[in-house]
Amino acid sequence: MMGQNKGNARGLIIPPGFTMVPLGGNDFVIHHMRGGMGCMNVFLTVWLVGWSFACVFLLRQYLDGGKMDDGSPIPLWFVCIFWVGEVVVACLLTYLLFCKKSFRTDAAFLSVDTVVLCFRTSRTIPKNTIKRFVQVKDGGEGDDSFPSWGLKVEVDKKATLLFRQPYEKSHWLGQVLAKWAGVDFIEALKE
Repeated sequence: MMGQNKGNARGLIIPPGFTMVPLGGNDFVIHHMRGGMGCMNVFLTVWLVGWSFACVFLLRQYLDGGKMDDGSPIPLWFVCIFWVGEVVVACLLTYLLFCKKSFRTDAAFLSVDTVVLCFRTSRTIPKNTIKRFVQVKDGGEGDDSFPSWGLKVEVDKKATLLFRQPYEKSHWLGQVLAKWAGVDFIEALKE
C-alpha cells in the first residue's frame, strides 16, 4: 500500500489524507479520510457549542412560558428554526470530520463510496461516459475567508467528487483519475 507523501506509479506525490492501493494492471483504489479544514473545523465547533447552549436556553424559555420582546409568547416555529440550524451544522461538522471516500477504478467503471459514521452511499460512473475532470474553486471568495477547491467529474452533468479541500488534494486526485480515464483534467488557477 502506498502511503502519504510517497510517489506513486503515476509519478505524483500523494497528499496527506490519501492512500493508494494498486489492484493490478491500471486498476487501483484511492482512500481519502476527510479531515475538513482546520480553521473551519474550529469555527464550526465553537459555533456549534454556543448555538447548542442558545438552543437549550430557548427551549427552556419556551417550555417555561417565556415571552418575546413584544410580550407575546415564544412561538414554536421560532424554537424549531434554531434547532434546525443546530442539526444542519452538526451534520456538516460530522461530515467534515468523519467522511471517508474510496475511489475504485477498473477497466469499465469508477466507483465512489462515501461513508460517514454508519451511513454509506455508493455511485458507479461508467468510464466511457466520463468527459473530463474539473478542479473548481469552491471557497474563499467574498465573505468566505477559507480558500478551498473541489473536484468534479463531467458526465452528462457535473458530479462533485471532493469539495472544500486544499488545492493540492483536488489537483492530485483530478490528475490521477483523468490519466486513468484517458480524459482531460482542467485545473483551477491557484491565486
